[in-house]
Amino acid sequence: MALQLGYTKYCCFLCLWDSRAIALHYIKRDWPQRASFKPAEMNAKHPLLAEPHKIIIPPLHIKLDLVKNLVKAMDKNGPAFKRLYEKFPRFSVAKIKEGVFVGTQIKQIFSDSKFETSSK
Repeated sequence: MALQLGYTKYCCFLCLWDSRAIALHYIKRDWPQRASFKPAEMNAKHPLLAEPHKIIIPPLHIKLDLVKNLVKAMDKNGPAFKRLYEKFPRFSVAKIKEGVFVGTQIKQIFSDSKFETSSK
């Protein structure tokens, strides 16, 4: 399934993430899954080649975006954000607030048991 070109409203091929609802991007966490994959509906251009649950997404690309969104949605005064600041003392607060991390730092974050317990 390809998506239509241009400024599309539903640009994710797996869910109904609304690209125009800017106010909800860092607030709403669960977007509904696509129920219909018919061409010409919800910006779909072609029919599916594979079932959605069989699609494997490149993990690093997704992790970079997810971590960025996670950090932006995090409470800036909460224990998880403070743990990030302790974990990376050489980073500026602005860099941590924007969620600018590379692959090795993401691995460090996810392997840190203190971050996991503080983010719950």
